[in-house]
Amino acid sequence: MDKIILGILMLNRMTAYEIKNVIKLSYKSICSDSLESIQAALKKLFDLDMVTFEEVVENGVNKKRYAITELGQAELLEWLKIPIDNSKTRNIELAKIIFLGYSQREQQELMIDKVILSLEEEYESLLESKKSIDVTSELSQLEDYLTKDEQYRERFLSLCKDDGISKKIEEISKFSYATLDYGIELLKFNIKWFKKLKKNL
Repeated sequence: MDKIILGILMLNRMTAYEIKNVIKLSYKSICSDSLESIQAALKKLFDLDMVTFEEVVENGVNKKRYAITELGQAELLEWLKIPIDNSKTRNIELAKIIFLGYSQREQQELMIDKVILSLEEEYESLLESKKSIDVTSELSQLEDYLTKDEQYRERFLSLCKDDGISKKIEEISKFSYATLDYGIELLKFNIKWFKKLKKNL
Protein backbone atom coordinates (compact mmCIF):
# COMPACT_ATOMS: atom_id res chain seq x y z
CA MET A 1 0.00 0.00 0.00
CA ASP A 2 2.91 2.39 0.70
CA LYS A 3 3.88 2.62 -2.97
CA ILE A 4 0.27 3.08 -4.10
CA ILE A 5 -0.11 6.01 -1.72
CA LEU A 6 3.16 7.53 -2.98
CA GLY A 7 1.91 7.12 -6.55
CA ILE A 8 -1.41 8.80 -5.72
CA LEU A 9 0.37 11.68 -3.98
CA MET A 10 2.61 12.27 -7.01
CA LEU A 11 -0.21 14.18 -8.68
CA ASN A 12 -1.58 16.31 -5.85
CA ARG A 13 -1.88 16.79 -2.11
CA MET A 14 -4.61 14.77 -0.42
CA THR A 15 -6.13 13.96 2.94
CA ALA A 16 -6.38 10.35 4.12
CA TYR A 17 -10.09 10.39 3.24
CA GLU A 18 -9.34 11.61 -0.29
CA ILE A 19 -6.73 8.86 -0.70
CA LYS A 20 -9.32 6.35 0.54
CA ASN A 21 -11.79 7.53 -2.13
CA VAL A 22 -9.19 7.25 -4.90
CA ILE A 23 -8.30 3.71 -3.82
CA LYS A 24 -11.97 2.74 -3.53
CA LEU A 25 -12.68 4.07 -7.01
CA SER A 26 -9.58 2.92 -8.88
CA TYR A 27 -7.43 0.50 -6.88
CA LYS A 28 -9.72 -1.64 -4.72
CA SER A 29 -8.78 -4.78 -6.66
CA ILE A 30 -5.13 -4.12 -5.75
CA CYS A 31 -5.29 -3.06 -2.10
CA SER A 32 -7.60 -2.35 0.81
CA ASP A 33 -9.37 0.98 1.08
CA SER A 34 -9.53 0.67 4.87
CA LEU A 35 -8.96 4.10 6.43
CA GLU A 36 -7.02 2.49 9.29
CA SER A 37 -4.61 0.83 6.82
CA ILE A 38 -4.19 4.07 4.89
CA GLN A 39 -3.49 6.06 8.07
CA ALA A 40 -0.96 3.44 9.24
CA ALA A 41 0.80 3.58 5.86
CA LEU A 42 0.83 7.39 5.94
CA LYS A 43 2.34 7.37 9.44
CA LYS A 44 5.05 4.96 8.27
CA LEU A 45 5.79 7.09 5.20
CA PHE A 46 5.87 10.25 7.36
CA ASP A 47 8.31 8.62 9.79
CA LEU A 48 10.52 7.74 6.79
CA ASP A 49 10.35 11.37 5.52
CA MET A 50 8.65 10.19 2.32
CA VAL A 51 5.53 12.28 2.90
CA THR A 52 4.84 15.47 4.79
CA PHE A 53 1.58 17.12 5.75
CA GLU A 54 0.03 20.47 6.50
CA GLU A 55 -2.87 20.93 8.88
CA VAL A 56 -5.86 22.67 7.32
CA VAL A 57 -9.39 23.50 8.46
CA GLU A 58 -12.26 22.78 6.07
CA ASN A 59 -15.86 23.44 7.14
CA GLY A 60 -14.71 23.66 10.74
CA VAL A 61 -12.93 20.27 10.59
CA ASN A 62 -9.18 19.89 11.18
CA LYS A 63 -7.54 17.82 8.46
CA LYS A 64 -4.05 16.73 7.48
CA ARG A 65 -3.29 17.23 3.81
CA TYR A 66 -0.39 14.99 2.74
CA ALA A 67 2.22 15.62 0.05
CA ILE A 68 5.00 13.43 -1.29
CA THR A 69 8.57 14.56 -0.56
CA GLU A 70 11.63 14.38 -2.82
CA LEU A 71 12.68 11.25 -0.92
CA GLY A 72 9.24 9.71 -1.46
CA GLN A 73 9.38 10.48 -5.16
CA ALA A 74 12.86 8.95 -5.45
CA GLU A 75 11.64 5.83 -3.60
CA LEU A 76 8.65 5.46 -5.95
CA LEU A 77 10.74 5.94 -9.10
CA GLU A 78 13.31 3.38 -7.89
CA TRP A 79 10.53 0.90 -7.11
CA LEU A 80 9.17 1.33 -10.66
CA LYS A 81 12.51 0.11 -12.05
CA ILE A 82 12.10 -3.29 -10.37
CA PRO A 83 10.41 -5.87 -12.65
CA ILE A 84 6.94 -7.06 -11.65
CA ASP A 85 7.15 -10.13 -9.40
CA ASN A 86 4.39 -12.47 -10.60
CA SER A 87 4.90 -14.72 -7.57
CA LYS A 88 3.34 -11.96 -5.43
CA THR A 89 0.02 -12.45 -7.24
CA ARG A 90 -0.52 -15.86 -5.65
CA ASN A 91 -3.86 -16.35 -3.95
CA ILE A 92 -4.00 -18.76 -1.01
CA GLU A 93 -7.78 -18.93 -1.41
CA LEU A 94 -7.25 -21.02 -4.56
CA ALA A 95 -6.24 -23.88 -2.24
CA LYS A 96 -9.96 -24.27 -1.56
CA ILE A 97 -10.39 -25.35 -5.18
CA ILE A 98 -7.63 -27.95 -4.82
CA PHE A 99 -9.35 -29.54 -1.83
CA LEU A 100 -12.99 -28.88 -2.79
CA GLY A 101 -13.40 -32.54 -3.71
CA TYR A 102 -13.47 -33.36 0.01
CA SER A 103 -16.82 -31.60 0.39
CA GLN A 104 -20.25 -32.74 -0.75
CA ARG A 105 -21.59 -31.84 -4.22
CA GLU A 106 -24.12 -29.41 -2.77
CA GLN A 107 -21.37 -27.56 -0.89
CA GLN A 108 -19.18 -27.50 -4.00
CA GLU A 109 -21.94 -25.86 -6.05
CA LEU A 110 -22.75 -23.39 -3.28
CA MET A 111 -19.12 -22.31 -2.94
CA ILE A 112 -18.65 -21.91 -6.70
CA ASP A 113 -21.91 -19.95 -7.00
CA LYS A 114 -20.74 -17.57 -4.26
CA VAL A 115 -17.41 -17.07 -6.02
CA ILE A 116 -19.13 -16.37 -9.34
CA LEU A 117 -21.53 -13.89 -7.71
CA SER A 118 -18.66 -12.06 -6.00
CA LEU A 119 -16.66 -11.91 -9.23
CA GLU A 120 -19.67 -10.66 -11.21
CA GLU A 121 -20.33 -7.91 -8.65
CA GLU A 122 -16.71 -6.76 -8.82
CA TYR A 123 -16.79 -6.96 -12.64
CA GLU A 124 -19.90 -4.75 -12.79
CA SER A 125 -18.32 -2.32 -10.34
CA LEU A 126 -15.19 -1.96 -12.50
CA LEU A 127 -17.32 -1.49 -15.63
CA GLU A 128 -19.22 1.30 -13.85
CA SER A 129 -15.91 2.88 -12.81
CA LYS A 130 -14.71 2.77 -16.40
CA LYS A 131 -17.94 4.35 -17.69
CA SER A 132 -17.75 7.14 -15.11
CA ILE A 133 -14.26 8.24 -16.15
CA ASP A 134 -14.18 11.52 -18.03
CA VAL A 135 -10.59 11.60 -19.29
CA THR A 136 -10.76 15.12 -20.74
CA SER A 137 -12.22 16.57 -17.55
CA GLU A 138 -9.69 14.76 -15.32
CA LEU A 139 -6.76 15.96 -17.41
CA SER A 140 -8.07 19.51 -17.37
CA GLN A 141 -8.56 19.44 -13.57
CA LEU A 142 -5.03 18.14 -13.03
CA GLU A 143 -3.52 20.77 -15.30
CA ASP A 144 -5.47 23.46 -13.40
CA TYR A 145 -4.23 22.08 -10.09
CA LEU A 146 -0.62 22.15 -11.25
CA THR A 147 -0.93 25.82 -12.20
CA LYS A 148 -1.99 26.63 -8.61
CA ASP A 149 0.49 24.47 -6.67
CA GLU A 150 3.97 25.70 -7.58
CA GLN A 151 5.83 23.00 -5.64
CA TYR A 152 3.89 20.21 -7.33
CA ARG A 153 4.25 21.89 -10.70
CA GLU A 154 8.04 21.95 -10.34
CA ARG A 155 8.09 18.30 -9.26
CA PHE A 156 5.90 17.31 -12.19
CA LEU A 157 8.02 19.27 -14.66
CA SER A 158 11.07 17.32 -13.47
CA LEU A 159 9.34 14.15 -14.71
CA CYS A 160 8.33 15.61 -18.05
CA LYS A 161 11.72 16.26 -19.65
CA ASP A 162 10.81 17.50 -23.15
CA ASP A 163 7.28 16.09 -23.21
CA GLY A 164 5.39 18.92 -21.54
CA ILE A 165 2.79 18.61 -18.80
CA SER A 166 -0.19 17.65 -21.00
CA LYS A 167 1.65 14.84 -22.74
CA LYS A 168 3.00 13.45 -19.45
CA ILE A 169 -0.46 13.51 -17.86
CA GLU A 170 -1.85 11.61 -20.85
CA GLU A 171 0.94 9.04 -20.50
CA ILE A 172 0.18 8.54 -16.79
CA SER A 173 -3.53 8.19 -17.57
CA LYS A 174 -2.84 5.63 -20.31
CA PHE A 175 -1.25 3.22 -17.84
CA SER A 176 -3.90 3.85 -15.17
CA TYR A 177 -6.69 2.96 -17.60
CA ALA A 178 -4.71 0.00 -18.94
CA THR A 179 -4.57 -1.36 -15.38
CA LEU A 180 -8.34 -0.93 -15.06
CA ASP A 181 -8.80 -2.85 -18.32
CA TYR A 182 -6.49 -5.58 -17.00
CA GLY A 183 -8.70 -5.95 -13.92
CA ILE A 184 -11.84 -6.15 -16.06
CA GLU A 185 -10.35 -8.75 -18.42
CA LEU A 186 -9.02 -10.82 -15.51
CA LEU A 187 -12.43 -10.86 -13.84
CA LYS A 188 -14.07 -11.81 -17.12
CA PHE A 189 -11.67 -14.76 -17.46
CA ASN A 190 -12.25 -15.86 -13.84
CA ILE A 191 -16.04 -15.75 -14.20
CA LYS A 192 -15.85 -17.87 -17.34
CA TRP A 193 -13.43 -20.31 -15.66
CA PHE A 194 -15.59 -20.82 -12.56
CA LYS A 195 -18.74 -21.27 -14.67
CA LYS A 196 -16.91 -23.95 -16.66
CA LEU A 197 -15.80 -25.61 -13.41
CA LYS A 198 -19.39 -25.73 -12.15
CA LYS A 199 -20.63 -27.12 -15.45
CA ASN A 200 -18.06 -29.93 -15.21
CA LEU A 201 -19.03 -30.99 -11.67
